[in-house]
Amino acid sequence: MQPITPALVDEVWADITRYAPERVQAEAREFLDRQPHAAAFARHLTGEAEPAVQQAAFGLAFLLFKVLERSLGRPFPRLAEERIAQAWEANLHWLAHTEAGPQSLLDTLGAAAHPSLTAYILEVFYGAEAAACDAAVRARLFLLLKTLTEALDIAAVEESAP
Repeated sequence: MQPITPALVDEVWADITRYAPERVQAEAREFLDRQPHAAAFARHLTGEAEPAVQQAAFGLAFLLFKVLERSLGRPFPRLAEERIAQAWEANLHWLAHTEAGPQSLLDTLGAAAHPSLTAYILEVFYGAEAAACDAAVRARLFLLLKTLTEALDIAAVEESAP
């Protein structure tokens, strides 16, 4: 397994942005087939949002799993719906015990000496336009990625490597 670093995220993001439209559609269908629970969670979290927000959520989940696949050198096994639900409940509990609103929650992302994968993926995805994007939307997308990354069981996946 290749370590997941900012350089790996950058490499995967650069590759994805060069995909032809047909490849984007094909890879999106594969993502839905391989990770239906992650895609459903993205829909659940953004179901009442504008279509652009829904597309961003799907795109972020897709990017996360493309990074995981590149790291593993193979498709990431299907993420169980139960693991996502457990991670989401833990995040709801965490949110209930924090006084941070959307902007203050986001302000903490870049403050760490070693930013998380979630924070870095958001930074790469939004790029220079991050400040112009709605803080509540970015906070929701942050929670999407936070939940999905916390639901992953990388150790079990590494152990099952062929």
